[in-house]
Parts: sequence; C-alpha cells; structure tokens
Amino acid sequence: MKKKGPGLPDEASAALFLGRAKTLAAAIGHPFRDWGLLLRALTHPSASMRDNNQRLEFLGDAVLQLCVSRMLYERFGEREGGLTRRRQQLVSAGALAKVALSIDLGACVLMDDSLTRHGGREHPGVLSDALEAVLGAVFLDGGLDAADAVVRRLWAHALEEADTKLDPKGALQAWAAAQGLAEPSYVHLAQSGPLNSPVYGAAVTVGEREMGRGFGPTKRAAQADAAAKALEAIRQAEVRGEAGQA
Repeated sequence: MKKKGPGLPDEASAALFLGRAKTLAAAIGHPFRDWGLLLRALTHPSASMRDNNQRLEFLGDAVLQLCVSRMLYERFGEREGGLTRRRQQLVSAGALAKVALSIDLGACVLMDDSLTRHGGREHPGVLSDALEAVLGAVFLDGGLDAADAVVRRLWAHALEEADTKLDPKGALQAWAAAQGLAEPSYVHLAQSGPLNSPVYGAAVTVGEREMGRGFGPTKRAAQADAAAKALEAIRQAEVRGEAGQA
C-alpha cells in the first residue's frame, strides 16, 4: 500500500493497522465486508484532507441518534421530554469518548504524528468523531440492523445510567418553551487553536436574539457551554427583576 499522506499506513505499517482494525471490529461485534469503509472511518483529517472520516461522521451521528432513540423507546415508558433528556446524555461528546476509550479506539485512528505526540489518541473530540464515523461505516457495510446491534452492545451499560436530568441545552429549551419562544438554535463559530488541540465556538439564539456564546474541545461541548452561559444570563436577569427581557 503506497503512502497517501501523513499518518496513512505505508507498506511497513499496513499489517499493523489491519491487525488493530480487526481487533476493533471484534470489539464492536461487526465483521466488515468492506475494510475500506473502516479505514476511512479511522482516518483523521490531519492524516488526509481528502479521504478522511468527516462524511462518515456526519452519517454516523444520525445513525446513533436513531438507534439510541429506539433503545430508549423500548426500555423506558415515559414521556417525550424524559426520553429526550436521556438521549442527550447518551449521544453527548463525553459519552462517545467514554465508549471509544472502552474499546481502545484511539489506538486505531490514523492521524498526523504531531497530533499523536500531543495526545490526539485521548482527545475527546478526536475519539467522538471517530466513533460516529465507525458507526456510519457499519451502517453502510451492514445496514441499520448491523448498526443497531453495535450501538446496543456498546451503549448497554450507559443506557442504564442515563437519567432525566436536564443538561444545559435541555434546560434552555425548556425555558424557551415555557416563555412561548422559538426553540434555541446553534451556530458554529470559527475554529481556533492548533490542529492537535482545537477550540470550537458556538452561539445560541432564541428567536432572533443571541443568548450566549460558548467554547469547548468539541462542537457539542461548545453548544453546551453556550447554553450554560445563556442560562446564567437569564438567572442574573431574574435576580434583577428583568426576566422578561432575558
């Protein structure tokens, strides 16, 4: 295999990567028919700007949302709000990173050497993105049933720990609904920081008003921070007796 870019396996390392990929496939319980899909899912943008896992990450995010929603629907006989709050916890960047660490996913990700030296294999953003990409690859390789089986296997323990406590995004959404306002929407701001430790930004708006801005190591974390900042502004306005203007 010829080297295609920094971090991609050359002839000397291809066998090592294939061995790790097969171990990963066994850990998630899916024997791939198309190993090329898994290779792409495990290729960080620092290793290849062209053939990386970003498109599979997009697909995998939707697959995860659907599979987790189905699990919750079957497991808990509660109203939509409670199910939504449980799902928010299960698909959060922190939850994804925890699952990724449990299967040693970081050891399999192809990335630039500098990112590896700076802790890329343990970085929550790298791990959560790669896991979503792997789920997208499983979906393309084996269909929805195969992806559902993998999610059920990897999220079985987390499912029992998820509760209905509101996270910042859920709490802000509940506040907006109580005020008769539009559902909060999030806009991603420009990414900053070095490639091996990026900082994402997000702004949250309710209606046409920006309520807060937040930052974090992942896009989800930035959204949660923006929601938390908005909630803090609302609390301060309530203390001043200006809740209606928050």
